[in-house]
Amino acid sequence: MFSGRFDHALDDKGRVSLPVRFREVLTRESLDRLYITKAPFESEHCLAVYPPTEWDRLVGRLQQKPSFDPDVQNFKLWFLGEAHEVQVDRQGRILIPPRLREYAGLEREVTFAAIIDHFQLWDRARFDAALQLAEERVRKPQFLEKLNI
Repeated sequence: MFSGRFDHALDDKGRVSLPVRFREVLTRESLDRLYITKAPFESEHCLAVYPPTEWDRLVGRLQQKPSFDPDVQNFKLWFLGEAHEVQVDRQGRILIPPRLREYAGLEREVTFAAIIDHFQLWDRARFDAALQLAEERVRKPQFLEKLNI
């Protein structure tokens, strides 16, 4: 569904243009809104952005988890409790809520990173550091063996 890395800039109001390739996917699916929430990556923070179909699928899987399990409750509170539905405007932009911009450390320069069924939004410098760490790990032979690819 989504692929690639794209560097963009936040405007003064906290809006960012979606990459054209991502907009094409959304247009094909007749989607004009997305769900955005916190996402952890190792010790870094970024944002996860889901189209409605994938968001509904994820929420459905979470609903199958034991409701009274404290770990499930904490995850739902942290992940779903901070989620926002955002509209894609006519210029192909979304408004990143201030609390989420703060969580991910988004200033001006941001990076979109595709994760197949959704994408992440990163502060560009944090993304570059996370990508370097990921590359170091992926280069280890035992890493690929573990993935069975």
